[in-house]
Amino acid sequence: MDFEIRESVLSDAEQLIEHKLIVTKENPDTLATLIENHYISINEQEETIENVGPNDYKRVAVVDGKIVGIINMKQDLRKKFEHIAQFGISVQQEYAGMGIGSRLIENALEFAKSNEFIEKVMLTVFSNNTGAIRLYERFGFEKEATLTNQVKLEEGYTDLIYMTQWIKK
Repeated sequence: MDFEIRESVLSDAEQLIEHKLIVTKENPDTLATLIENHYISINEQEETIENVGPNDYKRVAVVDGKIVGIINMKQDLRKKFEHIAQFGISVQQEYAGMGIGSRLIENALEFAKSNEFIEKVMLTVFSNNTGAIRLYERFGFEKEATLTNQVKLEEGYTDLIYMTQWIKK
C-alpha cells in the first residue's frame, strides 16, 4: 500500500483530531495525548497547524486520502535549550509495519540535520512501549534518562524514558 508524507494544511484539522482519537484509543497504556482529557476543537487544531516555527517540522502520512500517521518536531525556544528539538509520532495500528513510522522519523532527522540550530533530537517513550523503543534505537537514539513510575496507568505505573540523539556535536 502506497503512502504520501506531506505538510499538514488547514483542511486536515478534522482528520488530525480523528487520528489522535484513534491512536489514543488504540494505545491507552503506551501513549499520552492532550485529547485524553480535553476535546480539541477544529479551531484549536487549525491554530496548531498554523503555529509552526521556522525550526519546527510537522508532517502527516496519508493513505488513500486518509491521515494515518503524524510526526511533530518542535525546537525548544528557550535560549539555553534552543539546540534541542523534541518530537512525537503516532501511526494508526492498521497501518503499522508499512514503513510509515520509519519514513516519518527518517524525514524528520534529515530536516534536523539540515537545520543550523538543531544539534540534538529527543523524545519520551513509555518503558512498556518496547516496539517503539526498538524503532528509535534503530535510528540511533539512545536511552539517556529514566523517570521511575512517572506515568500513571489504570493498572499501575510505568517509567518514562528520555531518548536522545546528537545529530551535530
